[in-house]
Amino acid sequence: MTPAPSSLRHRIARRHLQTLSIASAAALLAACAGFHPVEQNAKQIDAVSFAQPSAIGQAVATWPTDEWWLAYQDMQLNQLMQHALENSPTLAAAQARIARAQASANLSRAAELPQVGVGIDASYGRQSENYLIPHPPLGPAGQYISQGQAAVNFGYELDVWGKNAALIRAADAQVKAASFDRDAARLALTTSIARAYAQLAAQFEMRDVLDATQQQRRDIHKLIDQRVANGLDTKVEVKQAETNEAALRIEQEQLATAIKVTRLQLAVLAGDMPSAAESIKRPTMYGASFTVPANLPLDLLGRRPELAAQRARIAAAIGDKEAARAQFYPNINLNALIGFQAIGLGQLFNAGSQISSVGPAVRLPLFDGGRLQANYAAKASDIDAAVAQYNQSVLSAAQDVAEQLTRAADLAREEAATREALAAAEEAHRLATLRYKGGLSPYLTVLTVETQLLAQRRALASLKARRDDLQIALIRALGGGFAETSAAQALAQH
Repeated sequence: MTPAPSSLRHRIARRHLQTLSIASAAALLAACAGFHPVEQNAKQIDAVSFAQPSAIGQAVATWPTDEWWLAYQDMQLNQLMQHALENSPTLAAAQARIARAQASANLSRAAELPQVGVGIDASYGRQSENYLIPHPPLGPAGQYISQGQAAVNFGYELDVWGKNAALIRAADAQVKAASFDRDAARLALTTSIARAYAQLAAQFEMRDVLDATQQQRRDIHKLIDQRVANGLDTKVEVKQAETNEAALRIEQEQLATAIKVTRLQLAVLAGDMPSAAESIKRPTMYGASFTVPANLPLDLLGRRPELAAQRARIAAAIGDKEAARAQFYPNINLNALIGFQAIGLGQLFNAGSQISSVGPAVRLPLFDGGRLQANYAAKASDIDAAVAQYNQSVLSAAQDVAEQLTRAADLAREEAATREALAAAEEAHRLATLRYKGGLSPYLTVLTVETQLLAQRRALASLKARRDDLQIALIRALGGGFAETSAAQALAQH
């Protein structure tokens, strides 16, 4: 039989490819018939609104900077922050999740590239006399022979329906979400350190209050001893003074323990062992004034890292849904092979042993029991869940900012009233002491006024601590220097 000319073989091949294309179109129609769209129910919140107290100053550009803690002008705090950012296991775990998400994105991108592989197969064994080559004249049936194949395989998936592109978009969005999660972890870590550090500062302030009160009580004790020696007082007043001093020493010991515990917390937050707590000295941080951006409601959604992360997860869920929809359509691949194949390894690389093939492959499930539709519906519900979670976070963020602003607005008035009360208590204590020295009032009056004075000193120290803590809480509520645009740009550069 005369072999067909090359042009004839090519025409036959083209005819076969046309037939395959028609079959693919028919399969596509069949696939579309089994698809049922799923509508989304949740609607994403795109703006926030709340009333800003008039007592809080507004400025054009007062968003926190990325290293907002530098405003406190405390070198030790700066060192703790830097050490924590370099050694925190929490941030290290967040960075590992970014690397994991990036690897998944690279894996998704690999599906868009041609896949080339080399395969080498060799075997030795007895050939069946009743299989492919049953008669000796046509081959070595019944004999022990060697055979092999060495070929280069090529495969390329045509992403006609955008499945791979959708998966890449979803994977890239997951990378962004992981990156924003790291920013959220960074903000949580730095604000936790700052709040613990402010608490330590407040504890030292309270220690000063107790020390000053203790000195006052010692001075009163000396006065009582003099009056007892002159027959003006009795041992009762002496015992009262001793009791008050002992009670204050108990408070001082309790406060010393609290200072040690706070130092331990700071050491661990900074990524150190507890032994490093002993090197933490008294803070020297200075509080900052309460001012907020004039465009706070407008820009808040782009300034909170956890909200940016959840928006990225919504985008990832949308990409997964689009990829699930594309699975209803035919999967078209181009495959090719070139190499050598022979019975008898000695002839494997002879010119006559060459093999080659090229052609498309179309695959489409005709009946899957509803698997594709169920998967598509699940991906659609993932979007609703992500949107609902995001909306809840938006509401929580708006509430967080509004609460901090309200507390900050009321704090100034409370602090002014406390200072007035403290000034009055100090004057009352001075007068009561003078009257006691002059024998015009009993020691009980001094004790009563001193109790009031100590209460007002405690109140003022507590207000200072609340002011610092509130300032840090407001910084966290405002995102701590995070900006979604700049964060995305930084991620793209990597």
